[in-house]
Amino acid sequence: MYLKTLFAAGVISLFSLPASAFAQTACQDDERLYSFADYIDERQAGTSEPLQLTVATFLNLTPNAREVIGDNLRLLDSECRPMQVSQGEPPFRIEMPFSTLYMGFYDAVLRGDERTQQILLNSFRAEPVDPMEFISYFTVIDSGNEELMERLARSAGINIHTASCDAETKYLHFADLFVRFGGSVYGEHGKAWIVSGGQPQVTSVDANLSQKYTSLAGRSCGVSKNSVLSVAEAAGAITFDLGNSAVDHWWHGNKLRNFYTEKHTQWLELGAPDTVPASLFD
Repeated sequence: MYLKTLFAAGVISLFSLPASAFAQTACQDDERLYSFADYIDERQAGTSEPLQLTVATFLNLTPNAREVIGDNLRLLDSECRPMQVSQGEPPFRIEMPFSTLYMGFYDAVLRGDERTQQILLNSFRAEPVDPMEFISYFTVIDSGNEELMERLARSAGINIHTASCDAETKYLHFADLFVRFGGSVYGEHGKAWIVSGGQPQVTSVDANLSQKYTSLAGRSCGVSKNSVLSVAEAAGAITFDLGNSAVDHWWHGNKLRNFYTEKHTQWLELGAPDTVPASLFD
């Protein structure tokens, strides 16, 4: 009912309100947003207290509503703490779940809202995630829709990947945007260990779990292992290339898996230093 009221009032964009709008389930938007005409009267009379809105709702405000509200606004972070905005932005970067930031950015790109795109890129940071969640981000965004992926990459100021195929094929992972939003991955006791080898999959040593690469259209066409490992490293992970042979992967027998699991354990015993000592592999 509330969402219908917002749409009818022209306060929230009619572009699809994403699932991320419900990410801050413990936080509640200021109820005055649902009677926006009354709020405008208060604003014009100079008697209105700042609105308190979740980030997801803030990102879906129409330009007109954002102009009316101005800086008479406090944003609720992921722990529902209010933060006063200045010139339409919070005073420092707010950490939020990546899903909230991605969907807000996705909608802003679709509707050509460059102001919201810049607010997202400059004023928010993706919350750190564990290795299990992180490797799930190595999924291609809307595979096959190169135009959309290029728009997202261009708006984010990052390069799109190009696969070596019989025909040029471009792709963009959710992980690319996660890193662009300043996201990082952490292990239980230190940096996460991420590996990939001769099969189209990326593996978390910490979680002993793998994620298959997204299949790309075209013959002999696949996601580049190097592109995956470089993004994982940019997210703060320690990465290893298991090799290029078809048998050089985590689930081929026990040899490689046991070797890296043992080295990981030894690294933890050393206190999980940020840089893995070369002597560990002597």
